[in-house]
Amino acid sequence: MVALLLGMSANARAADWPTYMHDNLRGGVTEEQLQLPLKQTWVHRPAVAPQPAWTGPAKWDAYAGVKGLRSMRDFDPAFYVTAVGDAGYFGSSGDDAVHCLDASTGAERWSFFSDGPVRVPPTWHAGKLYVGSDDGRAYCLDARSGVVLWKHKPSASDRLIASNGKLISPWPVRTGVLVQDGKAYFAASLLPWEESYLCAVDAATGSDSGEGLYQAVCASVTLQGAMLASVTNLYVLQGRSAPLVYRRADGKLLGPVSGPAGGVYALLTKDAEFIHGHGSKTGWLSVAQGETRDQLAALSGANRLIVSGATAYLQKGDDLSALDHARYVATLAQAKTLADQQTATRKQLDGLPKENADEREKLEAELKRLQDESAKAQSATADCCRWTVKCPHQHALILAGETLFAGGDGRVVAFSASDGQTVWSAPVDGQAHGLTVANGRLFVSTDIGAIYCFGGA
Repeated sequence: MVALLLGMSANARAADWPTYMHDNLRGGVTEEQLQLPLKQTWVHRPAVAPQPAWTGPAKWDAYAGVKGLRSMRDFDPAFYVTAVGDAGYFGSSGDDAVHCLDASTGAERWSFFSDGPVRVPPTWHAGKLYVGSDDGRAYCLDARSGVVLWKHKPSASDRLIASNGKLISPWPVRTGVLVQDGKAYFAASLLPWEESYLCAVDAATGSDSGEGLYQAVCASVTLQGAMLASVTNLYVLQGRSAPLVYRRADGKLLGPVSGPAGGVYALLTKDAEFIHGHGSKTGWLSVAQGETRDQLAALSGANRLIVSGATAYLQKGDDLSALDHARYVATLAQAKTLADQQTATRKQLDGLPKENADEREKLEAELKRLQDESAKAQSATADCCRWTVKCPHQHALILAGETLFAGGDGRVVAFSASDGQTVWSAPVDGQAHGLTVANGRLFVSTDIGAIYCFGGA
C-alpha cells in the first residue's frame, strides 16, 4: 500500500507545471498527454488587464530599412499560469497581486497583494510559492493560504520611481524566482547606470548567509525575464542586450553569450545548448553552447523552438516543422562557418592590390568554392525536416506528450507531434501567449487578462 501511494504521489508531481515553461530549462515540455478533444470548463476574467513593463517593438529600423521588428522585452504580455495539484496560480501586473484559483472551477481561493506589479509567474516548490515584484522584493508564500513566509529586499534604499503610472522600486525583481537545490535565485535590476543585485538565498528562510548563498552586486546590467539554470550556471536575460551567464555557486559573472544580442525568449536543452532571441532586425533565434557561450548557429526568422529527445519543433513564419535536431544544428553551424570564411575571403580580396593577379585568382577560386559549399549546406537543411505544416499561431508553443499546442490570435490549436496534423482547436478572446498543461487540464492565458481552462470532454 505504501509503495502504491508513493507511486501515485510521483505521478501527481510529474503532471504538475510548477514554474514558467514547466522547468528551470524553460523548455515547455511535459510528458503528460491530454485526452482530446478538450472542452472549455471555465474562464477567469480579472478586473484589471495585463500592464506590460515595456511597449512593443519599434515600427521599423530606419537605419537598416527593416520592418516587422520583434519585441525583445515581451516577458509579461499575459498572466501565465503555474499549476500544481488542484490549484492554479498567477501573478498580475495589473493589480500587483498573486492569485490562487481552484483548478476545477476557476474560483479564487486567495490573493496576496505586493506593492508593485508581479510580472513573471510564480514558482511552486515544496508547498511554497516564490514570486518577484516591482516593489523590489522577492516573496515566499504558503501555497495553500498565501501567507507570507519570508521576503527579501536586496536594496537598502526605499526610493521609488514612476513607471507606467505606478511607483516602483528602481530595483524591481523582474526575473521571477528560480528554485533549485534548496536555493532561491533572483535578480533586482532595471537601470544599467544603477547597481543591480543577483541573489541566491535559502529557499526555506530567505537568508543570504551560508555556503552557496550570496547577494552579488552587478554593474552596467539590466536583468529581466525568467532566469534559467543548468547544474552549474545561471542564465540571465537582458532584453536588448546579450544574455549573461553567472556561476551558480557564487554569482561570479562568466560573461555574455556570443552572437547577436537581445531577447527574453530562451531555453536550455539537455545537451547544454542555450537558445535565445528574438534579436534585432528581422528577428532570429541564436543557438549557443551553454558552457562556453560560443554561438553555434543562428535561426533567421525563427519564432519558437521546442526540443524533445532527438526532435526539434521549429516555428518559423507561418510554418511549423519537425526536425532532426542535432543534424539541423550541425548543418546550420557548418553554414555559419562557411559564411564567416566567405566574409574573411572577401576582405582579403578587397585589400589586395590590383596588380597581384595570381593571388586574386586564387582568392576568387576559394570564394567560389566556399559559395558552392555554402549552397550545399543550406540545401542540406531540408533533409533534416520530418514534416512541415502551416501554423500562423505564433504567440506560444509547448509540447504535452505527443501533442503540440500553439497559441495565436483568438485561437489555441493542437497538432500531432508525429505528423503535424491538426487534432483540436478552440477560440479564445485575445492573443494566446501563455500555455500550461497540468493534471488533465490546458490553461490558456491571453493578452486581455483572460485565463481559460480546458479539460477532457
